[in-house]
Amino acid sequence: MSRSLTYSYLLEKYGLSLTWEQAAEELGVYWENIRRMCRSGEIRAEKVGRKWMLTTKALADYIDRDRQIPDRKVVPISAGKKKKWIDL
Repeated sequence: MSRSLTYSYLLEKYGLSLTWEQAAEELGVYWENIRRMCRSGEIRAEKVGRKWMLTTKALADYIDRDRQIPDRKVVPISAGKKKKWIDL
């Protein structure tokens, strides 16, 4: 099984785990947002005792999942010569 480019990059830069601050820097958000995302399960993280462990694999999975383009469903909203379309 091959590694994603994202995971390879993060693994080389940070090693197996990273801090909230390092993850926040990669995503361009405030570190407390990373903590909230981990607590809610949006990003996989494990609580070890009183501390949280965020792995580079979990962050890479989140980044790669977020980059996937969902199938678009487009429907007409008006009749006539000029139709308007909206995304659902």
